[in-house]
Parts: sequence; C-alpha cells; structure tokens
Amino acid sequence: MRKPAMVAVLMLLALCMATRVAFSGAASIGVNYGQVADNLPLPQRVVQLVQSTSISKVKIYDANPVIIEAFANTGFQLIIGVKNEEIEDMQDSNKALTWVQQNVAAYMPASQIKLISVGNEILTGSDTEMMAQLVLAMQNVHTALTTLGLADQVKVSTPHSLGVLSSSFPPSSGAFRPEMRDTIIKPMLQFLAQTSSSFMINTYPYFAYKNSPQDVSLAFALFLPNPGITDPKTNLHYDNLLDAQIDAVVSAINGLGFANLPVIISESGWPSAGDQNEPGINIENAQTYNKNLINHVTSKGTPLRPQMGMDTYIFALFNENQKPGPASERNFGLFHPDMSTVYDVGLMRSCSGDSASPPPPASYNPTPVPPSSYYPTPVPPPPAPVSYTPVPVHPSPSYTPAPVPPSPTYNPTPAQPSPANPTPSNPTPAGGGTRVWCISRPGADPSALQTSLSFACGAGAADCSAIQPGGACYEPNSVSSHAAFAFNSYYQKHGRNYWNCYFNNNALLSVTDPSSGSCVYPSQ
Repeated sequence: MRKPAMVAVLMLLALCMATRVAFSGAASIGVNYGQVADNLPLPQRVVQLVQSTSISKVKIYDANPVIIEAFANTGFQLIIGVKNEEIEDMQDSNKALTWVQQNVAAYMPASQIKLISVGNEILTGSDTEMMAQLVLAMQNVHTALTTLGLADQVKVSTPHSLGVLSSSFPPSSGAFRPEMRDTIIKPMLQFLAQTSSSFMINTYPYFAYKNSPQDVSLAFALFLPNPGITDPKTNLHYDNLLDAQIDAVVSAINGLGFANLPVIISESGWPSAGDQNEPGINIENAQTYNKNLINHVTSKGTPLRPQMGMDTYIFALFNENQKPGPASERNFGLFHPDMSTVYDVGLMRSCSGDSASPPPPASYNPTPVPPSSYYPTPVPPPPAPVSYTPVPVHPSPSYTPAPVPPSPTYNPTPAQPSPANPTPSNPTPAGGGTRVWCISRPGADPSALQTSLSFACGAGAADCSAIQPGGACYEPNSVSSHAAFAFNSYYQKHGRNYWNCYFNNNALLSVTDPSSGSCVYPSQ
C-alpha cells in the first residue's frame, strides 16, 4: 500500500465532501464497483472517494450488505445484483420475495437502490438451463418488488454482452441470435417495456481492437478524428465504434417492435496495462477512451437515437488483482486500491468544483501500439485476422480456386476494358437491411486489388471457382470484376462483419445486388 498517496487522497476527501458537484449532461455517469481483489479499501472509504468525484451512480455485482449500507444517505443511486448462481432460487417466487426483503427493502429508503440486475451476461454463457430460467427470475423479482410496494422505485433488468447479436453490420441490420430471439429475448423485451425498465448492454470497443489490430482503427475505437463510416441503408454516419455497436443493439430491439425501450451502457472501459502481446494498452489510450466516452455520452445520443441519452457505467472503479485471465483484466480501474488515480479523466472535484490534480499515475512502460489502418469493427469482436504476405504485383498467370495451400498467384487474361464492377441487370436494394454485398472499391489501384484478390482466393479461402475461365462470373475479365466476386465470397463466408470487407481499403459494402445474368453473388 502506498501510504503517502493514501494520506493525500484522504485529506482531499475530507476537505471536499461538502462540495460534491453533480455531473451535468444528457446522461449520468456511473461506475462499476467490482470486488475481485484482496487489497481494496473499506467500503466506507470507497464512498468518500466516490463523493470526491462527479460520479452519481454505482453498480455492484451482488447485494453486499456492507456496501449497500455504506452508501446510505449519500444520494448515490445503486444497481445491485442477483448473482448468476442465485438465478435458480429466483424460480421460486417465495425465495425471490425473501431475497428482495433482505437485500432491498431492508435498506430503503436510506440506500437508493434503483435497479436490480438479475445475473450478468447469462445469454452468452454456456449454461442453457440458466438461460431458460432468466426471464422467469426477472419476473419473480419484479413481482416481489410489487408485493412490497417498491416496483415504481426499483426496476429489474439484466446485462448482456454484444454476443447476443447475430448480425451487426450495417448497424441498421442488427439482429438478435435466432436461437434465443423468440423464446428468450422477445419475452424479456416485453417484460422490460411493461415494467418501464431498460435494456442493459456491456460494450467494449477495446476488445474489437485487441482481436484485430491490423484491421480496426484505433482512432475509431478511441473517439479520435477519423473518416468514419456510413450505414448504406440509413445513410447515418458513424465516427466512433461505440455508436455503431450501440445502434446495432438498438436496431435489434427495434426489429422486435420495442423502438422506445431505453438502453443503459452497463459496462465500458479500456485497460491501462496488460501483457506484452496485448496491443493498444497503455495509460494514454485508457485515459483517452474513458475521457472521450464521458464527454460523448453526456453530450449526445447515437446517430439512430440522437436525442436519447444513455446512462453509462465505466468499468471499473479499481484495478482488481484477483481477476483471472490476461493482465489487462486486472487493469481496467480508474483508481489503484490505495485510492490514488491511475489516470485522470476529469471526474475528480476540487473544493471549488473544478477538476482536482490527482496523484500521478503508476509508472508503466506501454506496449508499442502497432500501426492500424482505418476500419471500424462491430460486435462481437472478431478472431485475429489471417496473417499473409502480399503477392507480387505481376504474379505468374496460373490461378487455382480456394481452398488451397499457401496463397496462390492470380492475373487475369488480357481482355478489352470493362466496367469496374459487374452491373446487375435489375439492381435492387437489399430488403430490410439484411442483404449486403462486398464489392471492389471503384477506382482502386489494380495492383492493390490483385494483391487482395490473391489473399481472398488463397489464405482467405473464398470460393473463387466462378471467376475461373469458363465460370459464370469470369466475364467481364478484369481484376476489378474478379476481385468484387472474391471479396463478396470472403465477406459472406467469414461472418458479414465490418472487418470482413476491408482488404486494405480496396473494398466497400453495397446494398445493391451486383449479380448479372447467370453470375450470382451470394448473400444471406
């Protein structure tokens, strides 16, 4: 424990407790107070720490009575949790009533419990029985609140990971996984709407970048200036990954008929330290993400919901030294366990209400961040991209369709000039935002297209048989035309996500069917 830092923090807290300033903006900023550590300060000191910030809401993952009691008469709004292992008990309405009596009613109104989260990321876990039990558990907890006269004050919901989506690009085509859409998700949305609750989503642009640093733009993930992307169906422009992820969720909710259901960002953050093989991790990036996140969600909505703010809970309050997994998992905190800041995001308040100067961050030598070309990534995070060595610009004329061993070479047979891309005889927009094709970018450099084409048909395992001599899509015989077919095959095969239609910025997504005659471009 760093005692000088602790003393400095406690002195600041003692001076400033009486002048806590409320956070302004369209949405409130909260924080996730995790406890997977053996060196955290006492809850009473944690309350003093949070009181010295502009944070107004606190989320915990259980119903720890010491923590709930510590926040009594402080004005903070709390989210408490039914643990995953308690969901089975919540199938019994009597047990649910007992749980609410002991963990909610016993502390109100002194402790302002505003929401009960039933489990955490249940629907992307492996326990199918628990998944099936989730909605009934939520209903029984709400019924218990109604019985005790607390249903108007305390809402019930459950946090999800972005893995509940089966489709995420364009954001307007966001859809829930079909195996749970009608049996679990729709009844849950109906329950949330009927009880005036909110849909909770845990979203981490960091993980998208971590899993594909060569394809995901760091600037797009960190809310920094970048070209952005445009949804080809709605023409809405996205200049950051978080908005694209959230609007994919909103589109999925809208698609089931619950267009006005509020959304809460129940977790979002960026680690400040990690293992050497984890890209994009350093204090500067963590500070940039969380600071820009706060500024963004408190000043505007998403392109699809520009006027609707979202309460946002930063993950996390502390670095937690007992969390399993890579080092990054233990370094999401805004504060060290001694309550000194890891980095400043402008949440600390001085006695005058201005941002205070926090203790200096811990010493850390960040892992170099590899350069990244621009391309946004939706959810869920993709696997690491295939590593390959570009083929020479003028490879041998031999060409073999995928799948094959090492990347083959490709060069089209000389032909008369032809249009940049196949022109469909009857181009039609994709219906409902679900039919999307990946084609070569008009005006792209032929040598660059050729390199990307060789990758798609080789290591990328696209089905390129139709663009061989005699194939249905061999004509028009040009690099641009053949690349368009190969890029689309790769895109459809590998998940139809943002990063599957990049090819070093030589491809783009289209809602117009590029098929022509007997040459049919597959789509889903």
